[in-house]
Amino acid sequence: MKRLKVNIILMDVDGTMTDVGGKRKTMALTPLEHLVRLVMEQYSIEADEAERKIRACGDPNLHCLSEFLPVLGIDEEQYFLSLKNDLADYISIPADTVAFLRAMKEKKIPVCMATTNSLFMGLAKLAVGGIADRNGSEFITRCHPGNEFLDPLGKFSGNYYSNILRKYNYPPDMTMMIGDEPEYDLYPALKAGIRYGVIIRRNQKESILQKERGIFINSLEVLTSMIRKGA
Repeated sequence: MKRLKVNIILMDVDGTMTDVGGKRKTMALTPLEHLVRLVMEQYSIEADEAERKIRACGDPNLHCLSEFLPVLGIDEEQYFLSLKNDLADYISIPADTVAFLRAMKEKKIPVCMATTNSLFMGLAKLAVGGIADRNGSEFITRCHPGNEFLDPLGKFSGNYYSNILRKYNYPPDMTMMIGDEPEYDLYPALKAGIRYGVIIRRNQKESILQKERGIFINSLEVLTSMIRKGA
């Protein structure tokens, strides 16, 4: 396959940067439940009252819960660590993710999270692999969370990718989207004009396949030698 000229990489988090493979199949508590516990401890109140206090700060479907922390008087690092420690028993950061992100940094190609996760939650997940903390990641330039445009459908909105391209003036012909779900990561990205759509399937036998106008790979490292920074 010929070399791919890329200036911007949009990258999904769940199932793309991360993989399941911990002690549990889900988090022990949802992010909201983690925050409820912290609010209960902070104010010595019951769970119902704590949740009402949280929801009074805004709609959790449109805002990241971390946005409410200053108003609630909850320490950001405390909440971040509670999420990270729970996630560590649920997900892992595969070696190919780390290698790919390091390679893109060396090539000076920005990688931006394009995800249903908020920046805060995305960083908590990457922190499981030691490549992020609450303040950011040296490998991630920007995050495009599902709630960025205050659309209730978030990343699943038909306008998600076109809104990103328009707002940040990314060149569609040198933009790549990498994900694990064609329905949300490949087809809508291509429809929005993004030139390169890549789907990671780590259980795929072939290292690389071209189909459905996309590139299907079994390891992110397959992409490393294919990508070069566009002019």
